[in-house]
Amino acid sequence: MKRHIFNAGKMPALQIIVVVATLFFAGCRKDADYTPYPGENSKLAYNNYTEQFQYLWKVMSTGYVFWDVDTVDWDAAYNRYLPRFEALDRKYQDSGYVRTAELEDLYLGLVGSMRDHHMTFRVKNLHPASGDASPWVAIYPGLLEVQSRDYYIESRADAQTQMKAFLAGIEGQYTVTEHDSGDAFIPEFNATVWYQYCLFTLADGRKVPYLWSTNAALTPVMRDMAGSASYQVIDNWLKAICNTPRNQLAGIILDTRSNGGGYQDDLDYLVGSFINQRTVILKTRYKEGPGRLEYSAWCPYYQNPNPRYHRDITAEDIPYVVLVDINSVSMAEIEPMVIRDVFPTAHIVGERTYGGTGPLQNDAVDLNYGGPFGNSSAYNHYVYTSTFEALMGGKVREGEGIVPDEEVHRKDDPTHSFKPQLDAALNYILNR
Repeated sequence: MKRHIFNAGKMPALQIIVVVATLFFAGCRKDADYTPYPGENSKLAYNNYTEQFQYLWKVMSTGYVFWDVDTVDWDAAYNRYLPRFEALDRKYQDSGYVRTAELEDLYLGLVGSMRDHHMTFRVKNLHPASGDASPWVAIYPGLLEVQSRDYYIESRADAQTQMKAFLAGIEGQYTVTEHDSGDAFIPEFNATVWYQYCLFTLADGRKVPYLWSTNAALTPVMRDMAGSASYQVIDNWLKAICNTPRNQLAGIILDTRSNGGGYQDDLDYLVGSFINQRTVILKTRYKEGPGRLEYSAWCPYYQNPNPRYHRDITAEDIPYVVLVDINSVSMAEIEPMVIRDVFPTAHIVGERTYGGTGPLQNDAVDLNYGGPFGNSSAYNHYVYTSTFEALMGGKVREGEGIVPDEEVHRKDDPTHSFKPQLDAALNYILNR
């Protein structure tokens, strides 16, 4: 089955990318007359603030995929905010401008608490004041919710840099037999991804292979970059897991902390390497009509065993520990949830994750009735929103994220170190 990657754009200091199996989802779509999603072709379809609001409200009303779980009363919101946008039009007629901050306040109230944690909501002020720094309003509902959590740390934007610094000094804090790192430019991301492998040695001599990367981007490296340092990092981790004798292998650690998401195909390595048969790992569905609850059927997503790397960790009762934090986003949340669903030996340590679990796809007009619409450069709005719902562990977890089995918060450590979370993972393996 051919699979694709779709760029989910950028939120502040955070790239979120999710892979979707296009042909797979197309195969799940029922045969029916299909009216294209209007948001895909949305242009400057309004002349004033009231029309702008009405247009955006209408497209969101039909194309937003989380109406079954979102608690926003969208009809009540229309009635509440329409008079306020009409008031903006009257203000413009009187004064010749509207402050961007006033427009932002209205849209913040309208969409700021929505469930979609991938969402970027950008709207241009049609008549800004001359002193406004920018005519654009940008709202990120997921970031607003995350910042409200009591374990949020203001240095979140530097989390990946801090994580790299922590891992660079890891040999001084732990007994490390092997320690390799590498980086690779990933064209689909238009960014460089950093990879880290460690082989920890416990006090009893047993080994724990560990892997971390800044994005879920094992697939392009293993597919296209054989012989590179990054390829070696991933290969070392997989070979250490598959080849270390059982009496010497204490457990496995996958670290998805401060990971901005990436390829769904990475599950070929993170799950496929450790199963014996084709397995349903999650289900997805999408909007297939303009009704708010007009969904497709839930479509299963299957994971096949990896023919190159293989070890039955369930049969050998090998613990598979995944580290997560508030900055684990998108595929970095889907991975631990799938691992916990598939492997009885899985254990998740850290913090409740970001909450952006809905797969995304641009240019999806031929597949469904929802997802991103508009264009910041050509039109006066751009709304980036999930294309699919994902069902994991029998639940849609958008806006909630993954709750770990063992909660360890960086904020509880005086130095906000990443070390206590890793300590907890190693201690779980040692004392299990």
